[in-house]
Amino acid sequence: MKFLSTILFLFFFEFATAQVPGTAIINNALFAKFNLSVTINDSSSVTFNINAVGVGGVGQITEVGVVYGIAKGLTTSSTLCRPSAGSPTFGSRIATISYSGPTSTSLTVLSNSTVNSQGTTSFYVAPYFAKLYAIKNGQTFYGPEIEFLPNWPTQSQAGKTWVKANLGALRVATSSTDQDSYGWYYNWGKPTDGHQFRNSPVSDTRFSSDTPTPGIFTCCGGNITEWQTTRNNSLWSGVNGANNPCPSGWRLPTKSEWETLFTTSPTITNSSNAFSNNLKFPEQMGRDRGYGTIMSSNTNNIYWSGDASNPTWAWFHYSGGGRVGGAFHPTYGAAVRCIQN
Repeated sequence: MKFLSTILFLFFFEFATAQVPGTAIINNALFAKFNLSVTINDSSSVTFNINAVGVGGVGQITEVGVVYGIAKGLTTSSTLCRPSAGSPTFGSRIATISYSGPTSTSLTVLSNSTVNSQGTTSFYVAPYFAKLYAIKNGQTFYGPEIEFLPNWPTQSQAGKTWVKANLGALRVATSSTDQDSYGWYYNWGKPTDGHQFRNSPVSDTRFSSDTPTPGIFTCCGGNITEWQTTRNNSLWSGVNGANNPCPSGWRLPTKSEWETLFTTSPTITNSSNAFSNNLKFPEQMGRDRGYGTIMSSNTNNIYWSGDASNPTWAWFHYSGGGRVGGAFHPTYGAAVRCIQN
């Protein structure tokens, strides 16, 4: 189904300050106009619309383009992890536009094209981030970062608006064992940094900060239970949680919100009615903290919550059994569902 919509993040800037490589173009005098908007064509195609007008020293500006991906702070050389085999690519540099004067360009990106580099047939159910860049005298400058949601199905349930698929899924589940609906497996409290892919490398290294080494799933090493030396219980708390993986205005559900969902018709008591529910919870299992592998069918699904008052609380189903909730160690890998604030 086509659903043309343009993300209203249109930037127009007048510049007058010194040029600083690697910082936002709003801080320098490269361009009189440097606009980016995103048109979502469908869940597998977006169009980036660029309008750039340079100022003094135009001849020294050789290239403008867009870098985009599923994490904040991407650059033209961001390479971490992707879920399929092959060259790992986390962000994508999708344009090489020779610049010799005012430029107005539209770049349509299909998720299965070579410029997307995802190796998937649709965009992830996840926030994406994009920014313009320009190269002048061999130095790269970046415009402001914008967020867009090319694949974000929603459902009203139990008085809240939920995303209807796991974060990182490719689609809403068509069956309880639809692997394209399983999504990502997060260490509790970590950002979307590449660690959440099911085949990401593992390490038992712990971190003293809230920002771990990107792309590494923390586990193993004698069943370690924490990825931080001292856990910060607020990392996923609310829309302003430091590592909240949900898009702007969205967050992880609290323990109380999960429990309200379970007991509001249609109720959720086991794996069967978890999938038949309007929110279509699949049986994606979880990622084991002892080995870093996906668990067996004994535990059909694990979902994290985010509130600081009940840190690392999650719920799951035993195969053939009922629903269970409780605190999990952050070094497990579990699914994330986002809820609108």
